[in-house]
Amino acid sequence: MPIPLAAPLGRRVVARLIDLVLGLLVLYVVGRFVPDDRVLGRLALGFGALTAYEALFVQQLRATPGKLATSLRVAELDRERIDPLVAWTRGAVTTVGTLAVVVTPSAVGVMADSGAGFLLGGIVVGIAAAYALSVATFPLRRGAADRIAGTIVVPFEAPAVITSASVAASSEAERPRPMTAWGPVATNDARRRARAARLDDSPVLVVVLVAVILAWTADATALAIVISCAWGVAVVIDETWRIARDGGTTGHRREGLVVVDEGTGEPPSRGRAAARAVVLVVFWLFPPLVPVLWLWMQVTTSGRGPHDLVAGTVVIAPPTLTPGGR
Repeated sequence: MPIPLAAPLGRRVVARLIDLVLGLLVLYVVGRFVPDDRVLGRLALGFGALTAYEALFVQQLRATPGKLATSLRVAELDRERIDPLVAWTRGAVTTVGTLAVVVTPSAVGVMADSGAGFLLGGIVVGIAAAYALSVATFPLRRGAADRIAGTIVVPFEAPAVITSASVAASSEAERPRPMTAWGPVATNDARRRARAARLDDSPVLVVVLVAVILAWTADATALAIVISCAWGVAVVIDETWRIARDGGTTGHRREGLVVVDEGTGEPPSRGRAAARAVVLVVFWLFPPLVPVLWLWMQVTTSGRGPHDLVAGTVVIAPPTLTPGGR
Protein backbone atom coordinates (compact mmCIF):
# COMPACT_ATOMS: atom_id res chain seq x y z
CA MET A 1 0.00 0.00 0.00
CA PRO A 2 1.56 3.36 -1.02
CA ILE A 3 2.44 5.82 1.72
CA PRO A 4 0.25 8.96 1.57
CA LEU A 5 2.28 12.06 0.77
CA ALA A 6 0.10 14.41 2.79
CA ALA A 7 1.17 14.79 6.40
CA PRO A 8 -1.90 14.37 8.68
CA LEU A 9 -3.39 17.71 9.69
CA GLY A 10 -3.42 16.78 13.39
CA ARG A 11 0.32 16.14 13.39
CA ARG A 12 0.92 19.35 11.43
CA VAL A 13 -1.01 21.33 14.06
CA VAL A 14 0.88 19.72 16.98
CA ALA A 15 4.20 20.33 15.22
CA ARG A 16 3.37 23.98 14.62
CA LEU A 17 2.25 24.47 18.24
CA ILE A 18 5.58 23.09 19.47
CA ASP A 19 7.49 25.34 17.09
CA LEU A 20 5.31 28.29 18.08
CA VAL A 21 6.14 27.81 21.76
CA LEU A 22 9.84 27.58 20.95
CA GLY A 23 9.51 30.55 18.63
CA LEU A 24 7.94 32.66 21.38
CA LEU A 25 10.86 31.71 23.58
CA VAL A 26 13.23 32.91 20.85
CA LEU A 27 11.31 36.19 20.63
CA TYR A 28 11.50 36.62 24.39
CA VAL A 29 15.26 36.16 24.37
CA VAL A 30 15.63 38.56 21.43
CA GLY A 31 13.45 41.09 23.20
CA ARG A 32 15.86 41.19 26.15
CA PHE A 33 18.50 42.72 23.89
CA VAL A 34 16.31 45.47 22.38
CA PRO A 35 14.67 48.29 24.38
CA ASP A 36 10.88 48.31 24.53
CA ASP A 37 10.63 51.56 22.52
CA ARG A 38 12.57 50.12 19.56
CA VAL A 39 9.58 48.40 17.99
CA LEU A 40 11.02 48.15 14.48
CA GLY A 41 14.31 46.89 15.86
CA ARG A 42 12.53 44.19 17.85
CA LEU A 43 10.45 43.23 14.84
CA ALA A 44 13.45 43.02 12.50
CA LEU A 45 15.58 41.06 14.95
CA GLY A 46 12.68 38.76 15.80
CA PHE A 47 11.96 38.14 12.13
CA GLY A 48 15.59 37.26 11.50
CA ALA A 49 15.79 34.96 14.52
CA LEU A 50 12.60 33.05 13.67
CA THR A 51 13.60 32.74 10.02
CA ALA A 52 16.96 31.33 11.06
CA TYR A 53 15.24 28.92 13.45
CA GLU A 54 13.05 27.56 10.65
CA ALA A 55 15.70 27.60 7.92
CA LEU A 56 18.67 26.12 9.78
CA PHE A 57 16.73 23.20 11.25
CA VAL A 58 15.14 22.42 7.89
CA GLN A 59 18.42 22.74 6.02
CA GLN A 60 20.44 20.61 8.44
CA LEU A 61 17.87 18.11 9.76
CA ARG A 62 15.06 18.47 7.18
CA ALA A 63 12.69 19.20 10.08
CA THR A 64 12.08 21.68 12.87
CA PRO A 65 11.90 20.41 16.48
CA GLY A 66 8.10 20.31 16.23
CA LYS A 67 8.21 18.20 13.09
CA LEU A 68 10.88 15.91 14.54
CA ALA A 69 8.65 15.35 17.57
CA THR A 70 5.72 14.37 15.35
CA SER A 71 7.70 12.26 12.83
CA LEU A 72 7.38 14.72 9.97
CA ARG A 73 9.99 16.19 7.65
CA VAL A 74 10.31 18.77 4.89
CA ALA A 75 11.23 17.59 1.39
CA GLU A 76 12.23 19.73 -1.57
CA LEU A 77 10.52 18.48 -4.71
CA ASP A 78 12.76 16.43 -7.02
CA ARG A 79 15.76 16.64 -4.66
CA GLU A 80 17.03 14.47 -1.84
CA ARG A 81 18.70 17.33 0.01
CA ILE A 82 17.22 20.77 0.66
CA ASP A 83 18.94 23.70 -1.03
CA PRO A 84 19.93 26.48 1.44
CA LEU A 85 18.08 29.14 -0.57
CA VAL A 86 14.94 27.00 -0.51
CA ALA A 87 15.26 26.50 3.26
CA TRP A 88 15.66 30.23 3.91
CA THR A 89 12.82 31.14 1.54
CA ARG A 90 10.51 28.70 3.28
CA GLY A 91 11.68 29.96 6.66
CA ALA A 92 10.98 33.59 5.76
CA VAL A 93 7.46 32.89 4.48
CA THR A 94 6.69 30.70 7.50
CA THR A 95 7.92 33.45 9.82
CA VAL A 96 5.68 36.06 8.16
CA GLY A 97 2.68 33.79 8.70
CA THR A 98 3.67 32.92 12.25
CA LEU A 99 4.18 36.54 13.29
CA ALA A 100 0.87 37.50 11.69
CA VAL A 101 -0.93 34.79 13.68
CA VAL A 102 0.79 35.89 16.92
CA VAL A 103 -0.17 39.57 16.54
CA THR A 104 -3.69 38.99 15.13
CA PRO A 105 -5.45 39.78 18.46
CA SER A 106 -3.63 43.13 18.62
CA ALA A 107 -4.32 43.78 14.93
CA VAL A 108 -8.05 43.25 15.43
CA GLY A 109 -7.94 45.66 18.37
CA VAL A 110 -6.46 48.54 16.35
CA MET A 111 -8.78 48.20 13.34
CA ALA A 112 -11.39 50.47 14.92
CA ASP A 113 -8.89 53.13 16.03
CA SER A 114 -8.17 54.85 12.71
CA GLY A 115 -8.05 54.45 8.96
CA ALA A 116 -4.41 53.40 9.09
CA GLY A 117 -5.25 50.95 11.87
CA PHE A 118 -8.05 49.46 9.78
CA LEU A 119 -5.71 48.99 6.81
CA LEU A 120 -2.84 47.57 8.85
CA GLY A 121 -5.10 45.34 10.95
CA GLY A 122 -6.92 44.06 7.88
CA ILE A 123 -3.64 43.18 6.18
CA VAL A 124 -2.33 41.34 9.24
CA VAL A 125 -5.58 39.42 9.71
CA GLY A 126 -5.61 38.57 6.02
CA ILE A 127 -2.03 37.26 6.09
CA ALA A 128 -2.66 35.21 9.23
CA ALA A 129 -5.86 33.69 7.86
CA ALA A 130 -4.31 32.99 4.47
CA TYR A 131 -1.32 31.29 6.10
CA ALA A 132 -3.44 29.06 8.32
CA LEU A 133 -6.07 28.29 5.69
CA SER A 134 -3.50 27.44 3.05
CA VAL A 135 -2.17 24.58 5.17
CA ALA A 136 -5.62 23.40 6.20
CA THR A 137 -7.32 23.53 2.81
CA PHE A 138 -4.73 23.15 0.03
CA PRO A 139 -4.25 19.67 -1.47
CA LEU A 140 -1.61 17.59 0.38
CA ARG A 141 -1.48 20.30 3.11
CA ARG A 142 0.94 22.29 0.93
CA GLY A 143 0.51 25.73 2.42
CA ALA A 144 1.83 29.07 1.18
CA ALA A 145 5.37 28.46 2.45
CA ASP A 146 5.66 25.08 0.74
CA ARG A 147 4.20 26.31 -2.53
CA ILE A 148 6.48 29.34 -2.70
CA ALA A 149 9.59 27.37 -1.75
CA GLY A 150 8.77 24.24 -3.79
CA THR A 151 8.63 21.90 -0.80
CA ILE A 152 6.20 19.57 0.93
CA VAL A 153 5.82 18.26 4.49
CA VAL A 154 5.66 14.45 4.55
CA PRO A 155 5.86 11.64 7.11
CA PHE A 156 9.33 10.25 7.88
CA GLU A 157 8.51 7.04 6.04
CA ALA A 158 7.74 8.77 2.73
CA PRO A 159 10.18 8.21 -0.17
CA ALA A 160 13.51 10.00 0.08
CA VAL A 161 12.84 11.93 -3.12
CA ILE A 162 9.36 13.39 -3.66
CA THR A 163 8.86 14.15 -7.34
CA SER A 164 6.79 16.98 -8.77
CA ALA A 165 4.91 14.44 -10.86
CA SER A 166 3.89 12.42 -7.81
CA VAL A 167 2.73 15.57 -6.02
CA ALA A 168 0.68 16.65 -9.04
CA ALA A 169 -0.88 13.18 -9.38
CA SER A 170 -1.66 12.94 -5.67
CA SER A 171 -3.17 16.44 -5.65
CA GLU A 172 -5.40 15.59 -8.61
CA ALA A 173 -6.46 12.32 -6.96
CA GLU A 174 -7.23 14.05 -3.67
CA ARG A 175 -9.21 16.83 -5.28
CA PRO A 176 -10.20 16.03 -8.87
CA ARG A 177 -11.31 18.98 -10.94
CA PRO A 178 -15.03 19.22 -11.70
CA MET A 179 -15.98 18.87 -15.36
CA THR A 180 -18.38 21.06 -17.32
CA ALA A 181 -19.79 20.69 -20.81
CA TRP A 182 -17.19 23.24 -21.93
CA GLY A 183 -14.11 21.79 -20.27
CA PRO A 184 -12.55 21.14 -16.86
CA VAL A 185 -12.90 23.77 -14.16
CA ALA A 186 -9.67 25.69 -13.62
CA THR A 187 -7.54 24.74 -10.64
CA ASN A 188 -7.33 27.12 -7.72
CA ASP A 189 -3.57 27.45 -8.27
CA ALA A 190 -4.09 28.58 -11.86
CA ARG A 191 -6.78 31.03 -10.78
CA ARG A 192 -4.57 32.42 -8.04
CA ARG A 193 -1.74 33.02 -10.52
CA ALA A 194 -4.18 34.60 -12.97
CA ARG A 195 -5.53 36.93 -10.28
CA ALA A 196 -1.99 37.87 -9.22
CA ALA A 197 -1.34 39.02 -12.80
CA ARG A 198 -4.64 40.91 -13.00
CA LEU A 199 -3.10 44.40 -12.94
CA ASP A 200 -0.14 43.71 -15.23
CA ASP A 201 -1.65 45.69 -18.12
CA SER A 202 -3.77 48.10 -16.08
CA PRO A 203 -1.43 50.92 -14.98
CA VAL A 204 -4.28 53.29 -14.10
CA LEU A 205 -5.76 50.78 -11.66
CA VAL A 206 -2.31 50.30 -10.11
CA VAL A 207 -1.86 54.05 -9.60
CA VAL A 208 -5.30 54.44 -8.02
CA LEU A 209 -4.66 51.43 -5.77
CA VAL A 210 -1.40 53.01 -4.56
CA ALA A 211 -3.35 56.20 -3.85
CA VAL A 212 -5.85 54.21 -1.78
CA ILE A 213 -3.08 52.68 0.31
CA LEU A 214 -1.36 56.03 0.84
CA ALA A 215 -4.65 57.66 1.91
CA TRP A 216 -5.37 54.93 4.46
CA THR A 217 -1.77 55.08 5.71
CA ALA A 218 -1.98 58.86 6.13
CA ASP A 219 -5.18 58.35 8.16
CA ALA A 220 -7.16 60.44 5.67
CA THR A 221 -10.22 58.26 6.18
CA ALA A 222 -12.73 60.27 4.14
CA LEU A 223 -10.35 60.63 1.21
CA ALA A 224 -9.42 56.94 1.44
CA ILE A 225 -13.08 55.91 1.27
CA VAL A 226 -13.70 58.15 -1.75
CA ILE A 227 -10.64 56.85 -3.63
CA SER A 228 -11.46 53.25 -2.65
CA CYS A 229 -14.94 53.63 -4.12
CA ALA A 230 -13.47 55.20 -7.27
CA TRP A 231 -11.02 52.31 -7.57
CA GLY A 232 -13.85 49.81 -7.10
CA VAL A 233 -15.91 51.45 -9.85
CA ALA A 234 -12.88 51.50 -12.18
CA VAL A 235 -12.21 47.80 -11.51
CA VAL A 236 -15.84 46.88 -12.19
CA ILE A 237 -15.80 48.75 -15.50
CA ASP A 238 -12.44 47.31 -16.56
CA GLU A 239 -13.28 43.76 -15.44
CA THR A 240 -16.70 43.85 -17.10
CA TRP A 241 -15.26 45.04 -20.41
CA ARG A 242 -12.48 42.43 -20.48
CA ILE A 243 -14.59 39.48 -19.37
CA ALA A 244 -17.49 40.25 -21.72
CA ARG A 245 -15.22 40.96 -24.67
CA ASP A 246 -12.45 38.37 -24.30
CA GLY A 247 -13.74 35.89 -21.73
CA GLY A 248 -10.91 36.77 -19.37
CA THR A 249 -8.29 39.23 -18.19
CA THR A 250 -4.60 39.23 -19.06
CA GLY A 251 -4.00 36.92 -16.11
CA HIS A 252 -6.64 34.48 -17.31
CA ARG A 253 -5.15 34.36 -20.80
CA ARG A 254 -1.64 33.87 -19.42
CA GLU A 255 -2.81 30.79 -17.53
CA GLY A 256 -4.93 29.47 -20.41
CA LEU A 257 -8.21 30.11 -18.58
CA VAL A 258 -11.56 31.31 -19.91
CA VAL A 259 -14.57 32.75 -18.08
CA VAL A 260 -17.75 31.46 -19.72
CA ASP A 261 -21.49 31.56 -19.22
CA GLU A 262 -22.34 28.22 -17.61
CA GLY A 263 -25.35 27.83 -19.88
CA THR A 264 -23.86 28.69 -23.27
CA GLY A 265 -20.11 28.21 -22.97
CA GLU A 266 -19.62 31.68 -24.49
CA PRO A 267 -18.14 34.78 -22.82
CA PRO A 268 -20.75 36.14 -20.39
CA SER A 269 -22.94 39.10 -21.24
CA ARG A 270 -22.03 42.54 -19.93
CA GLY A 271 -24.68 42.20 -17.24
CA ARG A 272 -23.31 38.90 -15.98
CA ALA A 273 -19.72 40.15 -16.21
CA ALA A 274 -20.66 43.28 -14.25
CA ALA A 275 -22.40 41.27 -11.51
CA ARG A 276 -19.33 39.05 -11.24
CA ALA A 277 -17.03 42.06 -10.98
CA VAL A 278 -19.17 43.80 -8.34
CA VAL A 279 -19.07 40.78 -6.02
CA LEU A 280 -15.29 40.48 -6.43
CA VAL A 281 -14.76 44.16 -5.64
CA VAL A 282 -16.87 43.92 -2.47
CA PHE A 283 -14.50 41.23 -1.20
CA TRP A 284 -11.37 43.10 -2.26
CA LEU A 285 -12.39 46.40 -0.64
CA PHE A 286 -12.68 44.74 2.78
CA PRO A 287 -9.36 42.93 3.50
CA PRO A 288 -10.78 40.63 6.25
CA LEU A 289 -13.20 39.20 3.64
CA VAL A 290 -10.40 38.07 1.32
CA PRO A 291 -9.64 34.93 3.42
CA VAL A 292 -13.37 34.11 3.30
CA LEU A 293 -13.24 34.18 -0.50
CA TRP A 294 -10.05 32.09 -0.45
CA LEU A 295 -11.55 29.52 1.90
CA TRP A 296 -14.71 29.35 -0.20
CA MET A 297 -12.66 28.62 -3.31
CA GLN A 298 -10.70 25.92 -1.51
CA VAL A 299 -13.53 23.94 0.03
CA THR A 300 -16.25 24.22 -2.62
CA THR A 301 -16.67 21.09 -4.73
CA SER A 302 -17.87 23.03 -7.78
CA GLY A 303 -14.74 25.16 -8.12
CA ARG A 304 -16.91 28.29 -8.25
CA GLY A 305 -16.67 31.25 -5.93
CA PRO A 306 -19.55 33.53 -4.88
CA HIS A 307 -18.83 35.88 -7.80
CA ASP A 308 -19.26 33.03 -10.31
CA LEU A 309 -22.38 31.74 -8.57
CA VAL A 310 -24.03 35.17 -8.64
CA ALA A 311 -23.13 35.75 -12.30
CA GLY A 312 -23.84 32.23 -13.52
CA THR A 313 -20.29 31.86 -14.82
CA VAL A 314 -17.51 29.32 -14.52
CA VAL A 315 -13.76 29.54 -15.12
CA ILE A 316 -12.53 26.66 -17.26
CA ALA A 317 -9.20 25.51 -18.65
CA PRO A 318 -9.80 24.24 -22.19
CA PRO A 319 -6.94 21.90 -23.22
CA THR A 320 -6.36 23.89 -26.40
CA LEU A 321 -5.77 27.07 -24.41
CA THR A 322 -3.55 25.81 -21.58
CA PRO A 323 -0.04 27.31 -21.53
CA GLY A 324 1.45 24.01 -22.60
CA GLY A 325 -1.15 23.38 -25.27
CA ARG A 326 -0.95 26.62 -27.20
